[in-house]
Amino acid sequence: MSSSSDVAVEGVEGPLAEFAALRVEIQERVKAQQQMLSFQLTFTGAVFGFAITRPGMTALLLIVPFGSYLLCARLVAQHFGTLRVAMYIKDELSGRVPGGLGWERWLESRQRRRPHFMGSTLPLLFTFAGASVLALGWTTGYVFGRHGVQTLARFGLGAFWVLGVAAALSCVVFVLQMNNRLPVRSWAQTGLS
Repeated sequence: MSSSSDVAVEGVEGPLAEFAALRVEIQERVKAQQQMLSFQLTFTGAVFGFAITRPGMTALLLIVPFGSYLLCARLVAQHFGTLRVAMYIKDELSGRVPGGLGWERWLESRQRRRPHFMGSTLPLLFTFAGASVLALGWTTGYVFGRHGVQTLARFGLGAFWVLGVAAALSCVVFVLQMNNRLPVRSWAQTGLS
């Protein structure tokens, strides 16, 4: 015959196992963010190094804004995915465990303010948008001022350059939203709903 405490413990095993699995998911998402940040630094350094040391390869820098945009978007999506998992743990799962889980509530109580601009927001802006702006600035003369470029080629490079500006601006928006400096109206806006 089982006691009432055995029944209570059995009812908690499922939510605790789910909590453990969700914590692993959060850790994987954070690890993915660090990998994307490292890849951004490596990618940007490699492209700049290659384009600057080889004559006539300046146009290669135009891929930096697009690569930066893609990596920044994935990093921010992982961030918002982590927030969604944490919200689920706090709002749904914690109530199914006697006494609650408390981890996300404890984290939330310590992180009510926005991340520090100099320590969190600015480095990400430099890493993604800054690299894009530097690449666009470096290629401006090549795209718009170089003599002997056919009209169609100049138009194509110009369009690519303008799209690069849009990609860089998107990185700025993503980083500011991630760091609570621009509002996110809904989860649908993060692409995670």
